[in-house]
Amino acid sequence: MSDSTRLRILNTIEQMCKLCVEQMYRLPSSLPSLTINGQKYQWNNNIDDRDRRDFTRYIYVLSTIHRLVRTQSRMNMRELFYSQVNLFHHQRVSDNIVEQITKHLCVDRRQLGLVATAKGFCSGNVQYRNLRSGEIINCNQLSNGQLIIDDDIEIIETENRITFILVVEKDTIFQHLLNDGFLTRYCGACLITGRGQPDHATRSFLLQLSRLYMDTPIYILTDCDIFGVLIACTYQSTFDGNHHNRIRWLGVWPEELLSLFSKSISQTLPITDERERRMITRFIQRSDINDEWRRQVSFFEQHQRKMEIEAIYESGTKKLIDDYLHDKLMGHRWL
Repeated sequence: MSDSTRLRILNTIEQMCKLCVEQMYRLPSSLPSLTINGQKYQWNNNIDDRDRRDFTRYIYVLSTIHRLVRTQSRMNMRELFYSQVNLFHHQRVSDNIVEQITKHLCVDRRQLGLVATAKGFCSGNVQYRNLRSGEIINCNQLSNGQLIIDDDIEIIETENRITFILVVEKDTIFQHLLNDGFLTRYCGACLITGRGQPDHATRSFLLQLSRLYMDTPIYILTDCDIFGVLIACTYQSTFDGNHHNRIRWLGVWPEELLSLFSKSISQTLPITDERERRMITRFIQRSDINDEWRRQVSFFEQHQRKMEIEAIYESGTKKLIDDYLHDKLMGHRWL
């Protein structure tokens, strides 16, 4: 972060807090207030009032951010929540406050010294440099993958080209593929998982990787349910403009349910949850969805069945690699 950005953040926070102090001196004729991202939060004498509580929360988070930026320190988002758990009650409250402040200041969350708990993993011929510490991290060093940190990083282009990137929804499948020799069979491949819905660090890492290797295909493998499809959409939304369709969905596709398990329906699960059914209906009605993806999701509505990727392993330890993924990758079958 440049010194000018750092000073701008500090000055903006100081001016906001200075105004609150000046308003306090004029009590009771003037009540201290903050305007964050167009929303006004005001302190008052009612201890149970929502505005007073929100005002206090914002003042606390702003003071924490000021300290972090001034000292050029880092704090985990989880740490922020636990530093005043009785004030925030739920982490989504502190997370939302940080989000509103970043929008108000027009900066990235990490520029405020706040980082997320590392969640995603990467394994393959990828190296990156932590720009704060200077440390170079090799994603091939650990047998179970390298944690993707939420910090300022720079991916280093090496002599070892990446043949393709496979993003996997679940950590269990990510570990299965590593243990079963996926990176040995597909030399030059890179595996990434966000362990469910990907965090900012994982999506940012994938975006930077895709820009460095512009012609490298990016595939995604998810559970065959609406949640897996939505996770694929989250990754797809990482890219914009002409690169919006950079993600190629390998599966598991809903239309494959019958062919994969034509002899046994026990491998699939019924869709019984009403919330899940509503999510399917809403997805089909969306106007921003690829027609082929919409057609696939309509199969959920027709057959009311779903499946987890792990079910493919029940037919043999390496069936996912030797049969399913090999057929998709070699046959250029993706959506």
